[in-house]
Amino acid sequence: MNEKSITVLLKKLKEGQKDLLDDIYTQLYSEIKGIAMNQISQLNTGQTITPTVMANECYIKLAKQNNIDLSNKKHFLNYLAKSMRQLLIDILRSKSSIKRKHITTHRSLSLVMGKNDINFDFLEIDQLLKKVERINPEYCQLLEYKLLFNLTFKEISEIINKSERQVMRIWSQATTLIMALSKEKQQDSH
Repeated sequence: MNEKSITVLLKKLKEGQKDLLDDIYTQLYSEIKGIAMNQISQLNTGQTITPTVMANECYIKLAKQNNIDLSNKKHFLNYLAKSMRQLLIDILRSKSSIKRKHITTHRSLSLVMGKNDINFDFLEIDQLLKKVERINPEYCQLLEYKLLFNLTFKEISEIINKSERQVMRIWSQATTLIMALSKEKQQDSH
């Protein structure tokens, strides 16, 4: 189904036709599972959670909400990606408090950002993204597309209606910001 029809269904959903959530979710299920798979693959936690379980948990959370205000497919998938990230963070926090051990990312951020000296854990990425969002929401959105959705620069350029070159320039600025915030956090902890 095309993006316009998803937008129409989301508008009707916002108007109170909650039964349409099943249709929207069904039509986007493969993309939703792909996002879940990407987020799970970034962890090395010994987790037994599967993309299917994660997608279903997020559906349940979304279905319980009364005021669903998601304007288009991109907004809907962004909302679910953030919901998945929060679910993983909750799982990691509970495991961390039980085991009291450090959980690291399976796929290091250095592979995505192209720098060898980067090593963040999933919780730290979440904290840094929240800081970036307060400073520059566009940078945060781009970092999420790249780090959480694992999209290419070309795919991102199509989503945000900018040239691939502009996206790469914004990426460079966003990664500089997140690295500066990381260094600031490391200095504060010493």
